[in-house]
Amino acid sequence: MGSIFCSIDLQYKNPVGPVKENEEIIFRVKIDSYLGPKEVFIIFDRYWMQGSFEWKMQEVRREEDKVVFEAKIKAQEVNIYKYHFEFYSHDQKMTIYKKWNSFEGYVRPWNIHLEGEQWQLTVYRPITTHEEMSQGIMYQIFPDRFYKFGDVENLPPDRIYRPWGEIPFFSDDTICSDYFGGNLQGIKNRLKFLKKLGVTVLYLNPIWLASSNHRYNTSNYREVDPVLGTEKDLLELITEAHRNGMIIILDTVLNHTGSDSVYFNKDKRFQTCGAYNSKESQYYDWYFFSEYPNKYESWWGFQTLPKINQESRSFQEYMFGENGTLEYWYKLGIDGLRLDVADELPNETLRKIFEVSQKNRKKVVIIGEVWEDASNKTNYGHRMEYFLGSELTSVMNYPVKEAILAYVRYGGEYWSGNLSKTLTEIFIENYPKEIAYSVMNFLSSHDTVRAITKLAGPEVDNHDKAWQNSHDNLSREEYKLGRERLMISYLMIYFLPGVPSIFYGDEVGLSGQKDPFCRKCYPWNRRDKKLLRFFKQLGKMRKQNKTFFGEADFEVIRVSDEICVLERRTENKKLVLIINRTDRILDIPEDIRKLGSVKVVFVTKKTLENKIAPYSGVILEMS
Repeated sequence: MGSIFCSIDLQYKNPVGPVKENEEIIFRVKIDSYLGPKEVFIIFDRYWMQGSFEWKMQEVRREEDKVVFEAKIKAQEVNIYKYHFEFYSHDQKMTIYKKWNSFEGYVRPWNIHLEGEQWQLTVYRPITTHEEMSQGIMYQIFPDRFYKFGDVENLPPDRIYRPWGEIPFFSDDTICSDYFGGNLQGIKNRLKFLKKLGVTVLYLNPIWLASSNHRYNTSNYREVDPVLGTEKDLLELITEAHRNGMIIILDTVLNHTGSDSVYFNKDKRFQTCGAYNSKESQYYDWYFFSEYPNKYESWWGFQTLPKINQESRSFQEYMFGENGTLEYWYKLGIDGLRLDVADELPNETLRKIFEVSQKNRKKVVIIGEVWEDASNKTNYGHRMEYFLGSELTSVMNYPVKEAILAYVRYGGEYWSGNLSKTLTEIFIENYPKEIAYSVMNFLSSHDTVRAITKLAGPEVDNHDKAWQNSHDNLSREEYKLGRERLMISYLMIYFLPGVPSIFYGDEVGLSGQKDPFCRKCYPWNRRDKKLLRFFKQLGKMRKQNKTFFGEADFEVIRVSDEICVLERRTENKKLVLIINRTDRILDIPEDIRKLGSVKVVFVTKKTLENKIAPYSGVILEMS
């Protein structure tokens, strides 16, 4: 019978996906003629209860047993919209809604509530970000655990320093209190190693003074933590990274500070008069006190993380004003920011960060920590506006991370469908192209189970840290299986639009359950050479095709329990990725072979012609 409407098909919606402000969109619906359709409208709802409007469609032709209606619409103001269709069939009002887990529509009477949802339309202003966010390769470093080099002077005497490679403290009373001595000089010393991986974007977890090894409880936004080195060390790292063709992204925490900070000073460690010390403090209105000084608002109830009042003029001037903290960071030479808990920052703060960044950098890089589809995110009773052109340029791509790991490990109809839907929503339907092509694609992070463990080890579920410690190492069989699955998962990450990101140690087989086990020291004396060689080859392939990957259109061809087929194409070139997630040799699909002669661009395991080995992937160039 054919489709009534499909949002990812050009014959129904042109262009597919988000549209720029003032760009024309053509909508078409094809309704069965026996329904006698008339008075056809598109109903647009401004997202998050901002009102709605309708647009009448015109009958343009008849095709066999279909009546085709069309509307040419000048894109509305920048916003997120939800839409569906309504028409009359023999005087009965009918609606066209989107099928669950599909982009196609179905007809139902307007007063009968069946399964279905509205389509999404994103109207945005284009942004300009750094080309390495679409063409390059990112490497994420947890500074304390990457590499220790040289002598660091003036080490704080009240920290716990431990030998490199031991298991991090994980008990409730000691977690995040131990240091292994990784430093900025160590990162600089390993830039040549990173360059061999093809790395062009360095993302560092927080480096500013703090009283924990993760440094998300900032003590001073303008002082490098002495365990890591000095401002001079930071400047040298930035200079050397730039010399090696890398940009530097620094993690920052603007939602809260540490209670042990120059701004709050609960522990009286600093000479300044903090907000906790006196209501006369210059920082007093940075925070929310309900009963001074011991009752105050904090992040998720953690009293060591007092929440910042984003409306404080003093805070805004300190962070975003002339010669403020953000300008200080940019003058040091950094190229962009990663925003911790970006979904808890108000839109106005995000816009100020964007404005200061745009003032200091022609190519803005602002990566938000958002764990869901960031295009339609709401939080604390208001709608976020990440992608409308004045807040973020990228996000951590958690939805795709979770979808890939679940698919590669478990397969099956559900996870196959979930991967196909997630890839289409993120890269085609919901995210503006400038955002979709600069998202941070990753499989491991400082907040999640290491990918190799997630792919083959015991599932952490709700197990406590003691259980995680006893199940942190993979058996020989688990590791071998995890390595094969990790390779095909990263091959997918490198093929997708956006910037592929390696969490330090993934490239040499570092395993680990949740925090702090995912934050173990880099095993410099115990590296998986086979896996490392794979990552170097993968980096070389990406570099050889960097312009292509930065602009090529993306399409999901097929995702099944056995095989995943994805495509990237420009006018002059087409690459097809085929993943075999099973333990069996499979035939390359006949319809792929019929596309023409092929050239192998990359393969994880060699096998017979027109075959694909177990747990392997191949990228083919189609003539």
